[in-house]
Amino acid sequence: MNKILTATSRGQITLPKNWRDKFDTRFFEIEIEDDQISIKPLKKRKDLEGELEETWEEYKKGNFITHEDLVKKYGL
Repeated sequence: MNKILTATSRGQITLPKNWRDKFDTRFFEIEIEDDQISIKPLKKRKDLEGELEETWEEYKKGNFITHEDLVKKYGL
């Protein structure tokens, strides 16, 4: 489906509600290549909730990385 969207004076566009509802997420990934922009849903809410639940279970088992380890690993 193609639709013409208008940018506001601040450069913002609004995705139609029925499109947003279709993807069940508020987060989108934008990719710019040459003269094209692609917008893709980052995660569906149910996928994100499942991933968060799995991560929480791992955390409770002690499987996590500390802030200090992140700083060392990524040179922050």
